[in-house]
Amino acid sequence: MTVRFKQIEYHQMTITKDMAVDEENIIEQGLTVERFKEIMNAEDHTDEESDMYHEIISGWAEILDSEEDLWTDRKGGYDIDYELEEDEE
Repeated sequence: MTVRFKQIEYHQMTITKDMAVDEENIIEQGLTVERFKEIMNAEDHTDEESDMYHEIISGWAEILDSEEDLWTDRKGGYDIDYELEEDEE
């Protein structure tokens, strides 16, 4: 008889994305490049500017490269659960 089960690991991952957006896309959304950079650096901004900023980030920015770091796997700091599978008859 064989007992089958699943091992479930709960990890945390950091994803780093190199991104770019054209100056003309920033201006089309109603911000200057300088203001866009200020908002990115967490300077005070209005709700309207926040909406413009997020539209640029989510709608116009291009992902040039990305890297995934499954750091809990490297460091060994993750939880593990085990689940029995149903017996096949």
